[in-house]
Amino acid sequence: MRLRTVSAALLCGVWLVAGCGGGPQPGTGEGESFPIALKKGRAYLERGVPEMALPALRRARELRPDDADVLLLLGMAYDRSGRPVQALEALEAARRIRPGDGRIHNNLGVALMRLDRLDEARERFQEALTDLQFPAPEEVHFNLALLHKRQGSPRAMESALEQGLRVKPGYVPILLELAEHHRAMGRLDLEQKRLLRALEEAPTHLAALERLVGSLEQEGRAMESVEWLRKIRALDPSGRAGRRATEKLTILERNP
Repeated sequence: MRLRTVSAALLCGVWLVAGCGGGPQPGTGEGESFPIALKKGRAYLERGVPEMALPALRRARELRPDDADVLLLLGMAYDRSGRPVQALEALEAARRIRPGDGRIHNNLGVALMRLDRLDEARERFQEALTDLQFPAPEEVHFNLALLHKRQGSPRAMESALEQGLRVKPGYVPILLELAEHHRAMGRLDLEQKRLLRALEEAPTHLAALERLVGSLEQEGRAMESVEWLRKIRALDPSGRAGRRATEKLTILERNP
């Protein structure tokens, strides 16, 4: 689900109001109106801090307990906070309100998969694919592929990944998962093909760059990785990836 950010000005306003007098403490969500609580929860989810989204979304649920969007966001926040049981409860409540919503089914599948309820998860993913309004079916195919991987079915996993690429040829998570699959099968040529395609879509993806370097090295083509190592070093000059790239470049440039 695509989330919109809330403006910094609005967030500042919430904090100022919350800090006045003997009112509620910042971040608790207490006393906030429904629109503010909902926007605040969305913003924190978008920023990758689901724990901070939870108080606001719980407050929004108190104010509108039958709002499917609130329940969906709350389920996502619980899931990303490592609380699949609570995520499942919120998402099941959302499904009762909007039973045909593919976003809800997809997130339900993720929560069920985390709980090792794989058959139920597959049902939810398959149900998500029947929603023709679902904005990102490639994500569902990717999740199905991960489920097949958990079940030890590499052919079914690869088929689901390929279906996802037919929907969105440049979907980076699928390209990276296929690259890993090809590597496990000993097909370094196909691994490199997938990684190069992923880097067309996400040129600064450090993990993909490092994996490409490793694949070239394993194939005995280390000198061909020089340009990629230089790119890693430029992207991450003081980080671990940058340091690893610098070490490898020093060796390669010393012994061309």
